[in-house]
Amino acid sequence: MVTLFASVVFIVLLIFLQQLFDKLHPIIVVIFFFILLHFILRTQLFPLWQQLATLFQNVPYSKGLLYTALLFLCKEVFCALLEQLEYEAYAVLVTLSVRLTIVVYWVNQLVLPFQTILRLLERLS
Repeated sequence: MVTLFASVVFIVLLIFLQQLFDKLHPIIVVIFFFILLHFILRTQLFPLWQQLATLFQNVPYSKGLLYTALLFLCKEVFCALLEQLEYEAYAVLVTLSVRLTIVVYWVNQLVLPFQTILRLLERLS
């Protein structure tokens, strides 16, 4: 409820500032965006992430899956902002960066299971 109220206040402020400072409006939008994003992450998303991490602590790779979901969520938010500001090329770079980060993370996490599977396959042949 607090987030909804903060969003409404930000929208009203942005409309007001757009009328007053048309040239500064994109900068102010980005500043408000990151303030609201920080607020949402700190008050809602991180507590949810911690709760899910403790709930699924015995599930293999659960923290990795939560980490992956968090990165994809952040990617979607940043890409939406960049596309709205007409920086589609940068949105593509953010997407590529997040995908590479996730691939590297999972390769590092799955090295031991892959090595075990390869050893088993070598024994079978």
